Order: sequence, then C-alpha cells, then structure tokens
Amino acid sequence: MSGPRADIGSALEGRLTPEQLERLLEEVLAITKTGRGWCPDCKKSVMVQVPDAKAVTGALVDLANQAWGRPTETHTEPEAVTFIRKIVYAGERDVDSEPPLAS
Repeated sequence: MSGPRADIGSALEGRLTPEQLERLLEEVLAITKTGRGWCPDCKKSVMVQVPDAKAVTGALVDLANQAWGRPTETHTEPEAVTFIRKIVYAGERDVDSEPPLAS
C-alpha cells in the first residue's frame, strides 16, 4: 500500500547519517520551556528555561512510533471460572428435620 507516509519514508531512507540521528536525539532530550522563577536576592519574578519532560516524552513516543509502529494490544478472552459447591455432612442427617417431599 503506497501513501504519503511510505513516500516520505522512501525519500528519507539512507539520508540521515548516524551523527544526524544522534543530534536529533540530543535535541529532543534537551527540549525546554520558559517558566517563571523568582530571584532569591530581590524576590522579583524572572523568566527561566526549565526542562519540559512532557514534551520530551511525547517526542520520544512519536519517534518510537515512527520507527517501530504503534504497539498493538492483544485481546484475550478471560477463562471461565466454574465454582463447584460441595456440602459434606460431618454426621448423620436428622431425618425429622427434613421437609416432606411433595407428591
């Protein structure tokens, strides 16, 4: 089946060197975002760069899905459970306490 994804894959095949792939992973792992911090001396707010774990995780998942495809779930039917109720009397049964049989 041919489509845009297959066309892009064949166009990129062999184009990225190991150094470029290494650089790509380094850049993905270094993704940051701007956040607000406070100066310990003057107590004013300043904008700082902080690691963005959510973006890094999302990028790694996207790269893994592109490389190996999405993981598939295997659906298995649960095994049936059968309960067997066994009643064991320790002594003789009391005949007088049994209900009469319907005729």
